[in-house]
Amino acid sequence: MTNPSTEHLFQQAAEAEGGMSVSAGARVAHVRLALESGRAITVDLSQVPEDSRSALVKVIREMVRLASGRSHQTEVEPIEDSAKRSS
Repeated sequence: MTNPSTEHLFQQAAEAEGGMSVSAGARVAHVRLALESGRAITVDLSQVPEDSRSALVKVIREMVRLASGRSHQTEVEPIEDSAKRSS
């Protein structure tokens, strides 16, 4: 089974909401711009068990929340580096 394209997924969502294809196009453009500018990322969670995905997404959101509260000049260390230091 192939992964549906972002455009196709947004088109389906717009149709499910009773929206117009223009709305879906605007959504696709917004997502594409966010990805290109580094404000968003895509993460393949297909290898994560389905019942664990929502918990993982919550952890990622919390990490983003914590990182966004820091000064832009403060460097956020990768998790591996922090784990090495505490052992």
